[in-house]
Amino acid sequence: MPVPPTPKRHILAATPTCLLGFDPWVAYGCFQKAGIRYVEVPAYPAVMGIKFGLTTFAPESMSLQDVQRLRERLQGMQLAPLTVGAFCDPLDFHQAEAFRRRIDFARQLGAPFVMGDVSPDAESGERRRELIRALRWFGDYAGERGIRIALETHEGPTRNGKLALELLREVNHPSVGFNYDTGNIYYYNDDIDPAEDIKEIADRVIHVHLKDTQGGKGEWHFCALGEGRVKFPAILQTLESAGYDGPYSLEVEGLEGEDLTREQHLQIGRAHV
Repeated sequence: MPVPPTPKRHILAATPTCLLGFDPWVAYGCFQKAGIRYVEVPAYPAVMGIKFGLTTFAPESMSLQDVQRLRERLQGMQLAPLTVGAFCDPLDFHQAEAFRRRIDFARQLGAPFVMGDVSPDAESGERRRELIRALRWFGDYAGERGIRIALETHEGPTRNGKLALELLREVNHPSVGFNYDTGNIYYYNDDIDPAEDIKEIADRVIHVHLKDTQGGKGEWHFCALGEGRVKFPAILQTLESAGYDGPYSLEVEGLEGEDLTREQHLQIGRAHV
């Protein structure tokens, strides 16, 4: 099977979490109508799907033929898989095996990125050393298959650029980088401006989630881009200056308690293309 090609400069993609509460195929239909051509494919661990009410693909139950049919259905919608959303904890026994399978899944789909996660409690001591060893192993596994792992801006040692840089320096692997989530910086931190924080990690960013917010730490107020606190021009300029050539993926997750129709989501998507 050929190695997936690296995306051309500044591809615009979108993730199905832009339509939380809807099936991924509903999201893909909206993306198609909005003119978006690259998409993320959710393959979350079961615990994450249950916790956040997310519909997800299950690579463990999919044959090569199933994956091919998935790829063909996306192609029929003029969509190309860019990123597999794995979000598996590499230090959890069951999720570690699922993470390996999702790297294989990405290769089979032709998606060059897998979105990874880390253990929230692995900020120091032996847990951190275990995490570094695990990420190096997964980096080797992914690199041999032409896949790059983008660690998400989530709770723990990747919750902001400064901490993520420290971790990535210790991991020191060319196939392991960072997904900078412009809204999650506010969600997981107090008093950190992503326009400044991005300067810490810009040269290790390989994937970006474009997300805006009107809230602070722990507040689910992810509004349309440009309606919140995120200073996108400054962030994009920092990335450009660092030579960033990876994709930008829309992740407009909405406001807590908001109940939008498909058409309303579609209008939001069209406004961002």
